[in-house]
Parts: sequence; C-alpha cells; structure tokens
Amino acid sequence: MMRWRTIQTDQTGLSLVELLVSMVLLSVTLVMISGLYVSATRALGSASALGTNTREASNGMNAMARSIRAATANPVASPALADPAISEARNESLTLYAYVNLGLSTQQPVKIRLAVDAQRRLVETRWASIPHPGGLFTFATTVLSTRILAQTVAPSGSGLPLFSFADSAGVVLPVGSALTPVQLRSIVTVTVTLTVQSSTADARSAVTLSNTVGMPNVRLAVGGP
Repeated sequence: MMRWRTIQTDQTGLSLVELLVSMVLLSVTLVMISGLYVSATRALGSASALGTNTREASNGMNAMARSIRAATANPVASPALADPAISEARNESLTLYAYVNLGLSTQQPVKIRLAVDAQRRLVETRWASIPHPGGLFTFATTVLSTRILAQTVAPSGSGLPLFSFADSAGVVLPVGSALTPVQLRSIVTVTVTLTVQSSTADARSAVTLSNTVGMPNVRLAVGGP
C-alpha cells in the first residue's frame, strides 16, 4: 500500500517588522545617494562660478589698469594749465584722458570713463579725440565705443570702494563730493578694488582683486618720485 507524504514549505514571507526595517534602510540609502548627488552638483556649480568670476575680475582689472597707467593731462589753449589727466574721481566712476591706441600711426588721446551702472555692471565708455593746431585735442560728444568689463560688481557699501585716489605723498583724497581741479591734478595713483560675484544677491563665489595703479606721466608732471 502506497503512502503519500506531504512536503511542507515555509510560505510565511516577510513579517511586518522586517518589511518596515527594509523600507527604512532603503530610504536611508536613497537619501544618502541623493545628498551626495546634490553636494557634488553644488560643488561643481560653485567651482564653475568661481572660475568665471576669477576670469572676469582678472580681465576687468587688467583693462582698467592699462587705461589708468596711460593717463595723461590734456593740454588746452586756455587757461595755461592742462586739463587734469583724471577729470572725474568718484568711488564707483572715473573719467580720464589717455594714450592707449599705440598701434595707430597718428597718436591721439582718447577719453575713457570707467563706471558701475544701475545693473552693477562695470562699463568702459570711450570718446574719440579731435585734433587741433598746436597739438591740442578736444573730444567728440558721440560715444566711440562701449564695453562691459564685469557683469556683476558687488553692491556698494559691501567692502572697499571700487576706486580710491592718492597724491604723491600717499594721502587718500576724499571723494564724497566733487574734487577741485587742484585735487584732481594731484592724483598720481588709483587703487582699484574690484569684487565680482555671480549676482547682486549671491556673494558665495565672489572674487576680489586689488591693485594700486601708478600714473607715470602724471607723476613726472607733478614732480613726484
């Protein structure tokens, strides 16, 4: 007589506690992976923004230093004194005369204004000169060229001013109000402190460069060392 045997298998599956523990572990793992991804993405974005701001600050500083270093007084027929090399000196703007078109066959000065506009962009504006007899020049009223040197300059009041001006004795001139012609003629160095950041509200990747730029043509004229 044949006997049938029943093979019993465990079909109970996971208990509720085991299922909850598995879900918790999976959730923790997913959170950790997500956190690593977000951190890596933010780090990459910060590095990219820092690199962009560094290049922009460096290029802007080089362009401004080149113009300031070439600043030269502009002779006029009357009065006897030439117009000062820097005709406007403010914390966030300056206007100067300079010989920077050295590649031209005929050397003529240009009028250059460096200023922060309402969008916190650092803008360079140029006006061409008009030659007159006796080696004298006036300047056109129509703008010759405009270019942006930096897209976002740090808000005013957040640090040192963009421009500060000193005479041959190293005395920094106050620019709270317009300087007199005598004070403008005494300027021989301009300290530029340029802070570039990703936006006016985001200073996390801000880059600051500072440079004291001498004006050798002016220093010779005022008899400084």
